[in-house]
Amino acid sequence: MTSLQTRLLQQERQRSRVNMGELTLLLHGGEENYKSVKEMEDIVSSDPILRRDDIHFLSFQEEYKASLQRAKQSVELFRELKLEWGSKRASNFWNAADTNLTQIGLNLSMFTHAVYGQGNDQQREKWWPLAKSFQILGCYAQTELGHGTFVRGMETRAEYDQTTEEFILTSPNLTSMKWWPGSMATVATHGLVIAHLYLAGKDRGVQMFMVPLRDMGTHKPLPGITIGSIGPTMSNAMSDNGFLALDKVRIPRDHMLARFCEVTVDGRFVSHTRASKPSYATMMWMRANMVKNAGQMLSRAVTIAVRYSAVRQQGLLDTKAGEVAVLDYISQQYLLLPLLASSLAFWHVGYWLAEFYQNYVPDNQAQAQELHATSACLKAFTTQMAARQIETCRRSCGGHGYSSFSGMPHLYKYVAAGEVVEGDALVLNLQTARYLMKALRLFISGKVLAGDMKYLSYWLTNAPQTGPLRVFKDSRMLTDIPTLASVFECAAARLIALAGRQLDLFTKETGVNKEHAWNRASPWLIRASEAHAEAIIFTRFLSILDSPVSHSLRALLKTIVVLYGLWRIEQNPIAFMETGTLKPSDMHDVHSLVIEQLKVIRPEAVSLVDAFGHPDRELHSALGAYDGDIYTRLYAEAKKEPLNQTEVADGIHKYLKPLMKSKI
Repeated sequence: MTSLQTRLLQQERQRSRVNMGELTLLLHGGEENYKSVKEMEDIVSSDPILRRDDIHFLSFQEEYKASLQRAKQSVELFRELKLEWGSKRASNFWNAADTNLTQIGLNLSMFTHAVYGQGNDQQREKWWPLAKSFQILGCYAQTELGHGTFVRGMETRAEYDQTTEEFILTSPNLTSMKWWPGSMATVATHGLVIAHLYLAGKDRGVQMFMVPLRDMGTHKPLPGITIGSIGPTMSNAMSDNGFLALDKVRIPRDHMLARFCEVTVDGRFVSHTRASKPSYATMMWMRANMVKNAGQMLSRAVTIAVRYSAVRQQGLLDTKAGEVAVLDYISQQYLLLPLLASSLAFWHVGYWLAEFYQNYVPDNQAQAQELHATSACLKAFTTQMAARQIETCRRSCGGHGYSSFSGMPHLYKYVAAGEVVEGDALVLNLQTARYLMKALRLFISGKVLAGDMKYLSYWLTNAPQTGPLRVFKDSRMLTDIPTLASVFECAAARLIALAGRQLDLFTKETGVNKEHAWNRASPWLIRASEAHAEAIIFTRFLSILDSPVSHSLRALLKTIVVLYGLWRIEQNPIAFMETGTLKPSDMHDVHSLVIEQLKVIRPEAVSLVDAFGHPDRELHSALGAYDGDIYTRLYAEAKKEPLNQTEVADGIHKYLKPLMKSKI
């Protein structure tokens, strides 16, 4: 017999008046690619090893071994399917198999990408086939015990020995030890080690070196290599986070990745590019992918929370009608539907940023700087927001959200790691701020700004930089998308100008010490970077409305875009009121407009999260399953708990029964 909850979710889907299949195809890159996505999902779902049915009950060691088994199984299946490396079908397979959640995940991503992107033709020919065929397993060894995002501060040294034509790599002290790199602890046979290159005592900046770490036969560490696990983390055993200390490890001269620069036999440093920091390309690629990933992980949490809220009945709105679904409470809609909009925004902008990366030319200095600044602030913003919003989704599920069976704790742990991987938010925002201050100085000097900085030129040219500046006559006009975009861009431009004035003020006060001035101005600079990120996300999200979809879907997407913009204003009103783009009295109308958008989206909520296309196997959630049968699934999962496999739990008779029989 079909449960009440299943029937309720079916009724929710029947309420929809929009063809959400269009949205699914839009999010997954078109019909052909979505067919491939479904094909690979069906293959993975039918594999008992790759399904990860036991995700909720594994210890750290069990999770580690299960992940190794999944890594092996996924590679064997990849070969069996004869998938072409780098193809859409291959990418869809790795995503379906969640191979990034195994110890070979970084070999698939950062390691192979860096070898191909940073290596010269000979190095690509030598190492790339080995890496993509898994004959070697790699890691990306950048972060140190004492240094993370501040790459220039890295202490690992690589000194060139001209007599032997070798580099000598050394970890000179405890804080120089590599710490945190994934896939390093037990798996990697090779590491791309980031180290300062020294030639005749002169520091030639950080470079990337291919360093063999383990014997290819025994898998034991090679001489001079001290390597191991950093221990349990907040996330999981699958990351294989490790430490690495190098004691005068010698590698051949051709082991420095040399697409952009090289060291000649006689020890001369030769650059092959005008780009100032070409070795940062791999980090920018990772950050671009993390923006899209933040949207996709958030969409999983939103799917769970919306489906659960649609079938969880609690309380009375009408004593004659019985209990109502939690999602019918406006307060619950206010919690969740803006997060649905956020996940769509991050997902869409993530695809745009990945495309930006694919098309940029490293030798184009201006383009490379824009990509670095954009990827930094967007990575910082979206990963922070995704983590916070997934926690909101968990709380919206009440007590059941605290259960591992909800799938929420697993999602949160994974996304929380993204807040610090590839750069802490504060540091990344300050990196973007340097770009913004440079753009501001160029504008002041009369230069024309291009790319995403065009809005800065426009608003600082066509409007006063201080005082009230409302870009609309009536706050009800904020549902007009061009007006909303103007509000975001104007606020960002004014916050950038304000940060510039503060920096100039502190520079005058501190004299020649610009870094002290920068430190004092950092709160203003971070706000400028965050406002820049908000402006980019909103204006890029708008392009979803240019997609070739039906009128009904476009109308719904417009409502979602408006909701996202209004909600972001409501979440950070000070930025808009301080810059004069909004008045305090406007905020009442903003809130009312948010509620109006919720009314439009509510009937489509379940169908919208269905459009994300997340299968039950991917969600690992009793609360968010497609059939909505939450209580049956919760009880079924609870019965699998190892403590429930015996009538009396192990240890009761040994410890508690003697205590109960003893006398005081």
